[in-house]
Amino acid sequence: MSAGQEDNTDDLIEVKVEHKSNLAFFNKVSTLKISLLNRSNKPLKSIYLTPPIHLRDRRQVMGLVKGLQVIWGGGNPKGCQIMLPGDRNFLKPNERGVAYFLLYYPRRALEKLTLPLEIYANNTHLKTVNVDISLYTDLRGLIYRPRYHPHLNDNMVDLVKKIVGENSIPDAEIYIWRSLLMPKVQVFLDGSEVATIIGDVGSGFRHLSKIRLHRDIFIGYAPDPLTENVRWYWVIRVWFFWLDKSIFDEVPDAERVELWINPDTNKVDWLITDRHWREVAYKGPVNNAKIKIIGGSKIYKPLRSYHPPVVMNMPKVYVSEDSRDPKAFIKTIYIT
Repeated sequence: MSAGQEDNTDDLIEVKVEHKSNLAFFNKVSTLKISLLNRSNKPLKSIYLTPPIHLRDRRQVMGLVKGLQVIWGGGNPKGCQIMLPGDRNFLKPNERGVAYFLLYYPRRALEKLTLPLEIYANNTHLKTVNVDISLYTDLRGLIYRPRYHPHLNDNMVDLVKKIVGENSIPDAEIYIWRSLLMPKVQVFLDGSEVATIIGDVGSGFRHLSKIRLHRDIFIGYAPDPLTENVRWYWVIRVWFFWLDKSIFDEVPDAERVELWINPDTNKVDWLITDRHWREVAYKGPVNNAKIKIIGGSKIYKPLRSYHPPVVMNMPKVYVSEDSRDPKAFIKTIYIT
């Protein structure tokens, strides 16, 4: 059973890939958004999607399918759980929910692969769907795609070619400092520091071990915060992953920090991150964004930590609707 571009149904649940998001680009993290519709006449509770056990990594909480890393957040090691606003964990009859996976493929070899996902509800395996994933290495990988609306705007291809032809792609570098007092991550663009991130950046006690990061660079469009004229930006997206089982952390979890850098001034005009499934935008410009990943807990603060990033030197200007609502329109400052 395939969940490529068409809906797939059986007696209980219908599965659909949203925004044609079943694609990934070489060495970049991409969002796969899947919606599920409860077609039964009863509520379906505790729904989650997961790669089969034989395709799960033995050391970290993620799937591995022919080199494709399949990652999810939310703190449920079993799989990507369907939740609705208010942390409701069931779907009423004829109600739809969404699941967000992160896909990372570090190789150039394959062009397509099939991702099997098992669907569970009410502690029962309902069915397995096969999602066809297309893998690319071309310039479209530079086009900014929002996390919660991961549509690829092919109309931007010519603009991206023009920008890359006139401007070399800058070097985006990350440095990690494992201080005993507080670990620190520095982000540089062409040698200039554009962000400093401190706090709960790693796993385990004092968050010093197994710091797993990934950075991507994109071209995005947004209004200038001073003139309000729409212009293009270098967008550095830094991912933090917590995938190693630990009593100190919510695992698995993933958080992003997006730096929208004006190529004319090298300043951070905008910063986008998330807080409990809502996209949050902060306004600049600043030379160096200061971010702290807060170590808090939903259950018992000294024991288990989840990881919301908080920007300390830029005002918060937008908070989106809850991305777990399939009817929500998630957009903050960008033009897509």
